[in-house]
Amino acid sequence: MAKIAYLLMLMIGLVSCKIKTNNIADGIKENKTVKDASYYTILHYGYPNTNRLVLMEMVSEKWKIKHVEATGCVTDVQSMNAIDRKNKKTYAAIEKRYGKDWKIKYEKDLEDAAVKQTDIMDVLIVNRPFRDQIKKCNIEIDGVDKDVTQLGNSETYEVIVYSYDQNNKKINCCTLHIDTKNRKVNLIK
Repeated sequence: MAKIAYLLMLMIGLVSCKIKTNNIADGIKENKTVKDASYYTILHYGYPNTNRLVLMEMVSEKWKIKHVEATGCVTDVQSMNAIDRKNKKTYAAIEKRYGKDWKIKYEKDLEDAAVKQTDIMDVLIVNRPFRDQIKKCNIEIDGVDKDVTQLGNSETYEVIVYSYDQNNKKINCCTLHIDTKNRKVNLIK
């Protein structure tokens, strides 16, 4: 029974990984297309930590750092070394801008973002207009997919709530501005 469970977990892991066949040079060239040249691009390989990626996206505006998947779960040593060399240069540039302790500050901001995610959901769960809106979009309250962006240095966040249709196409349900300090929600659309 344990062998079957292990085999099933292995199969799920392999299916959930995206396997890219292009070489690493194409991946790095492809990932230089960040919208703003003032952003630093950190490349990733291997199985993605999706929870951490969500938090990194929340603080990306403040830090001007974008995280991009250069290869999928299956990669070779040569590709990993190329990505590590590129990231080493990026880390040096970030250190020059933010100081030697930037990683500690960045991790602190990620922890704060995790707390804010919880605060945002606490505010949304009790908000009747929000609950009505997600009901129209056929989204369960405990299955809310959202993109969160901090607006400036304030306690106000823009939250885009979305779902997926049967073709796995992303459909925006609503956009909200949430003031976590005053616990107010403004439904934008």
